[in-house]
Amino acid sequence: MTGTPFHEALKQYIYEPLQMLNSSMLHYSKPLDPTTEDLADFYADHNKLNQYQGYASLDYSGGGVVSTGEDLLKFMRALTAYQLVKQETLEKMMKDKVKYELGIDYGYGVMQFKHVPLLMPKKFTIWGHAGATGAFMFYQPTLDAYMIGTFNDFSYEKKAVRFMLMKVISQLAKYKER
Repeated sequence: MTGTPFHEALKQYIYEPLQMLNSSMLHYSKPLDPTTEDLADFYADHNKLNQYQGYASLDYSGGGVVSTGEDLLKFMRALTAYQLVKQETLEKMMKDKVKYELGIDYGYGVMQFKHVPLLMPKKFTIWGHAGATGAFMFYQPTLDAYMIGTFNDFSYEKKAVRFMLMKVISQLAKYKER
């Protein structure tokens, strides 16, 4: 769409405008800040994967981004403030979806966890995305809370979401009640 490779478009349209200084595309680009710490290792069955150049090309635009929690927070705040896309575009992204699993809809790269009576309380109504390496980045509108983290291990793909829902949101909801 832009005529540039994806990793360059990320830099030009997202990293630079948002000052995401520590973000890059695995094996394709470097962070804007040359003093950025080295990439944390990530694993599958005790095998370190980040050293394999071919790994990043398997999921190039679907997850090859390497970032920090601080940079991801900049991204999510900009997204929710309509700085990355117009309000009507984000609304379309949220409406145009399909059922992914019970209580989870998916479309335009956005996972939406929704209220399911007896199974999923309203406090778990969130949106964002979870990654294969146990990474997650979600927004809970009622609490105005951003949840960002990673376990850096493929075996935590679903465990990370459960951790975020059961531990993080539950604790945040308790604080809000006070």
